[in-house]
Amino acid sequence: MAVESTTLADLNELAKDFYTDVYVEVYNAETPLKQAFGRLENAQFTGRKWIHGIKTANGGGSSNAGARKKLPNATEGQYDQSECTVVRTYTRMALDAFAIEVTKRQQGSFKPALAEVMEDRLTSHDLEINRQMFCAGDGKLALVTAAGASSATQTLMDDYGITGGGNGARHLYPGDTLAVRRVTGNTLVGRRTVLSVDPDTEQVVLDSTIDTTSGACYVSKSTDDDDNYDHGEGQGLLRIVQKSGSDFQAVPTAGRWRGLVSTNSGVARELTDSLVMTQLSRSKAESRKTPNLAVTRTGVILRYTELFLPLRRIDGLETAMIGGYKPIMAIQHGGGVIPVMEENDCPNGTLFFIHTESIKHATLVGSEWASLDGAQFDRIAGEDGIEGYIRTYWNLFTVQRNCHIRIGDLEDIPEIDRIGAAA
Repeated sequence: MAVESTTLADLNELAKDFYTDVYVEVYNAETPLKQAFGRLENAQFTGRKWIHGIKTANGGGSSNAGARKKLPNATEGQYDQSECTVVRTYTRMALDAFAIEVTKRQQGSFKPALAEVMEDRLTSHDLEINRQMFCAGDGKLALVTAAGASSATQTLMDDYGITGGGNGARHLYPGDTLAVRRVTGNTLVGRRTVLSVDPDTEQVVLDSTIDTTSGACYVSKSTDDDDNYDHGEGQGLLRIVQKSGSDFQAVPTAGRWRGLVSTNSGVARELTDSLVMTQLSRSKAESRKTPNLAVTRTGVILRYTELFLPLRRIDGLETAMIGGYKPIMAIQHGGGVIPVMEENDCPNGTLFFIHTESIKHATLVGSEWASLDGAQFDRIAGEDGIEGYIRTYWNLFTVQRNCHIRIGDLEDIPEIDRIGAAA
């Protein structure tokens, strides 16, 4: 039996009520970084891009002068026009009408079932956006192991495509569609659907064989006819905090328009107090701003806290962040303390120091159920079922780059991502 119009109307209302009354009002502790950035304001949206003015250098011209002497020359800072594209993130949801018809025989029983699926879809949507807030904007989800395989089973490594980035299967779930591309030239090898994920072996089983033996490959989130390399991902922290490279948001990477990066040629090293304080001092000296948030993996935090007296490391934990989030620790420096956010989506071996007011969350449409004709759900053509989708039009917009720091190649605890690993 097809879904009756009254039932469809009930589901539409339930979708609206569930989203506004349950999901939005509750802080999602699994995606704390999303809540840390302010909203982009005073920017012009052209229909495809946001355009915003930025200052790339402070002006000079200040000086003392005696009686009836010339005043200093009038000089101003250097300004540029930055632009940011729109990223479209979607999550789809389909319901079998048979299940609805059967469960609705018991009054109200279809609502918990629907709410469960909605919560799953909304959580997946949130997690994908949070992942992209760390990415390099190049579509790379993970690398395929160097040897590759001609098989439906593929072994992944280096989350985000960076050396030591962590478990390559960390951000994959059964049902995901992947585009497999060559690292050189980004040539498409093929698209496959993930059937299962094994985090212990960092392997995924796909719905059919694909050959990754003829050159280094990476995987990207995909649909049937598009993927995150073609369409583009959010400008995440790995892209924002770079010290060299191509233009970023239409401004040449130089001077104030670059991040501070400390790496160790891919070799893991100990995170020391000297390393941290040196980078913080460099940031303050160059940008005249002090980062107000540190973001890293749990394993890096555990390694760091092993080096120092616990009382010194936990000072400042009374700090409450947006949504009531409590930092796991705080780093002391000359100007106070910087709360440390524990983020599972952060690349392994990486510690970010960011100034949250210098990164804006640009969003045209917050995460919501699409309802172009007033309905959150529509019948699936030719099928006994209904479907809807969540959408978000967004990106991260950077106002200043040199007040952000990335310290890479740090000792971590990779076993955290492996469920069956020995303690």
